[in-house]
Amino acid sequence: MSTCVNTAGMSEPSDARSNPTTKRRHQRRAGWSWLWLAQAISLLGLAIWAALDPLFSKVSRLSAWQTWQVGLNHWRVPLLVLIAALAIGSLLLLLVRFLARSNQRMRSRSLAQLLAITTLAAAWCGMLIHLDSIAWQGKRIRFVARVDQLEAIAAPLRTDWPQQDGEVSQVGPFMAYPFGRPKTLVLLQAPRVTERAVYVSSIERGDDGSIKLQLTGTDGGDWAEWHPEGSRPKSFVDGLFELHRLDFATPIGRGWYLVRYQSGPR
Repeated sequence: MSTCVNTAGMSEPSDARSNPTTKRRHQRRAGWSWLWLAQAISLLGLAIWAALDPLFSKVSRLSAWQTWQVGLNHWRVPLLVLIAALAIGSLLLLLVRFLARSNQRMRSRSLAQLLAITTLAAAWCGMLIHLDSIAWQGKRIRFVARVDQLEAIAAPLRTDWPQQDGEVSQVGPFMAYPFGRPKTLVLLQAPRVTERAVYVSSIERGDDGSIKLQLTGTDGGDWAEWHPEGSRPKSFVDGLFELHRLDFATPIGRGWYLVRYQSGPR
């Protein structure tokens, strides 16, 4: 009698494993896991890409044809399309699986999943809204490591600002504007800040003694500025009479700021 009981007891787990209902439950759980994994990969992957790639902001703002024309979509546009397809497809499948539930017991357990899907949708909205901020913080981190190169360019100009066209060892040849009392140096041979193709195209001297380097190249498009104590970046009119409206500025150490302006005529 005891043998039969033991045999029955030992066979019960095997029966449970072979139960079709149990198999379907495991398959459903595996399906949910893969969909959540796809969401995590696309969400984190997009954030990391935005922070690390200097050209991400340009790709995200241009159309596919425009990026092709400027040579940015060798891999960036296909990767962006892949991430978008993975994110949208997995999110839609999560919604379909959630709405397809018919078992009352399963419906009663789905509130947590509904909350998770809602949180995920909110996370995507927050990510898309703050992509530029993530890219900016990535750029700030990169320029923290470039302060020494920026300092080498600006240091001789702080003590001896040119009064006419000429040449400075760390800067090269330049033209000074406006004539007579120059505050803008247009560089004829842009010095390289880093191996990642960041150059200085012009240098501006503020009334407070600040030195402003206009950046160009792969990781350019903004300004790196040194300010004396008590001075902060602000809107200004350069020596070519172009107005630069302050957008935002972030300190990167030793009196330097990474600054973004909106430029236009006065």
